[in-house]
Amino acid sequence: MKSRKMIDKKVALVTGASRGIGKSICRTLAQDGNLVVVNYVANASEAEHTKEIIESEGGEVLIKQADVTDIVAVKDMFKDIKKRFGRLDFLINNAGVTDDGYFIMSTQKQWDRVIGVNLNAVFLCSKEAAMIMASQREGVIVNIGSGSAIVAQPGQVNYSAAKAGLFGFTRSLARELAPRGINVVHIAPGFIETDMTDILSKNFIEETFRLTPLNRWGKPQEIASLVKYLVNGGARCFNGQHFVVDGGRGSMETETGWQHKM
Repeated sequence: MKSRKMIDKKVALVTGASRGIGKSICRTLAQDGNLVVVNYVANASEAEHTKEIIESEGGEVLIKQADVTDIVAVKDMFKDIKKRFGRLDFLINNAGVTDDGYFIMSTQKQWDRVIGVNLNAVFLCSKEAAMIMASQREGVIVNIGSGSAIVAQPGQVNYSAAKAGLFGFTRSLARELAPRGINVVHIAPGFIETDMTDILSKNFIEETFRLTPLNRWGKPQEIASLVKYLVNGGARCFNGQHFVVDGGRGSMETETGWQHKM
């Protein structure tokens, strides 16, 4: 049974949302009055923790376990969301994974995994979301990409290819879905302070600071704030746009003299 309170809220699904950028996006959208669906694949404890935080802040939240590379799991997740809430207003394609290694030593298994999570999953989720949103004649899809699609990184051929593909996917889909009232935008974060970047060496971190005009990495909340702005009704003229959030590092991409320390 759907409560009136739930029906009156906008519904947002965030994939890969149990921690890092996804967690921050969920909290921010919930604080803005949206009902948030927290998707995760394996880390149930982190997803529960995210749920507890959102509820403690007065937000409405549902957690949904689903492997976004599995077409059956994806279809079931969207079917359940439609059944529970009758709508889906925002899809934030945030799920991502890296599996770094120099190209000549990399395997097809690594390639397939990285392309699967970072690109194929976006296709699966966006297709299901678009069908719901088209029936509403409104909706927003936000694809979280990466600065690695812009600034070359040794050892990240698979990841860079996936994220570059996501940029092209966004632009084409935006043109196709615009007549149906659906906006599609792309955010390319640079280095953000999350557990994905915790494993990087001190020397590498210092070198990225040197090549970044702001001399720091971004914070998850800065990405979340941009997402909030883009899904807000007052920002609906944005469509097919590409937003780089990297402290200005992309403007210095011709700099050389450093290597990705794997």
